[in-house]
Amino acid sequence: MTTFSVHEPESQVAKALRRFSGAPPAPPTPQEVAALPVARELITGDPFLPPELEREIFELAAELETDAVFDSWRQRVGSTVLVLPRVCRRVKSWIEPFMYRDIVLRQSFNGADPVLRFLAAVDSHPPSFFATHVKHLYFDPIMPLFFVQKVLSVCTGVIVLGCHHPYSSLAPLIASLPLRRLLLAELTLPTTPEAIPPWAASLTHLGISKTLPADPRAAFAALPALTHLAVGYDALPHPAMPGMGAMLAALFSACPGVRCLILVTESKTNYKWALQRLRDDGFADARFYVHLRPVMDATWDGWWRPAPDMFSEAEDHLKSRTR
Repeated sequence: MTTFSVHEPESQVAKALRRFSGAPPAPPTPQEVAALPVARELITGDPFLPPELEREIFELAAELETDAVFDSWRQRVGSTVLVLPRVCRRVKSWIEPFMYRDIVLRQSFNGADPVLRFLAAVDSHPPSFFATHVKHLYFDPIMPLFFVQKVLSVCTGVIVLGCHHPYSSLAPLIASLPLRRLLLAELTLPTTPEAIPPWAASLTHLGISKTLPADPRAAFAALPALTHLAVGYDALPHPAMPGMGAMLAALFSACPGVRCLILVTESKTNYKWALQRLRDDGFADARFYVHLRPVMDATWDGWWRPAPDMFSEAEDHLKSRTR
């Protein structure tokens, strides 16, 4: 998600205005201001701006909003974005894409049903709208498979996807997505080169929440661009049993290009237990980090949150070790 400093909105809007209107004239001197005639007539009629400039001003106002809120299905948008579509129809057509770019569908505890609300939004728009504008999509672990499949059938331009179902149940729907980041419960790719999805060649971030491949080297050989890997605590051998350190070492060996491997856990007990088990196993790697979810977060919220997400958090921590 793009972020800007607090001084950038004004400078970018000014830049847009200058591009359409040319270089601004020099400000008048006090003498020139005093010599101006007193206006005796009001300007009537609607002010006119070139449509391209008008659209850019509204889009900049939406893009540079810093007062982010979560709406009914947890998109992270600014409060201004939620109001601008009410201005008029053409502004609504410009701003709605910002509202649907990042979608997080998760359990609600306040009585609202984000699933039904999002399905209503899907039914009220042409399929091409979601195919074009939804780029980041995350499903809570409780989301049923049929719902995930329905949403993916219309959101065909997603580049960051997170859900907690195995690849085998979603393969026909996500094989053609232009993915850069992918989180699944289990990843088992086809063994024949011609059947491997196109995104495998460029996927950089992978999360596996439940079950690791039986043969990591064979599984990850199809992901040559992989640099970041997150693994759920439940996907590794139980800390009471030997093998956790060996499994992590095998993952690093299978993914030589990985710069950061994260173990994702939800409780302090598991966090401490895992560290103790790894010390007992003699496992140590400068690229390894254990992510303990914040108190108010669900286990994998760090996957979908805007920066700092779990990967930027891990990278900052790993850098601090070398200082």
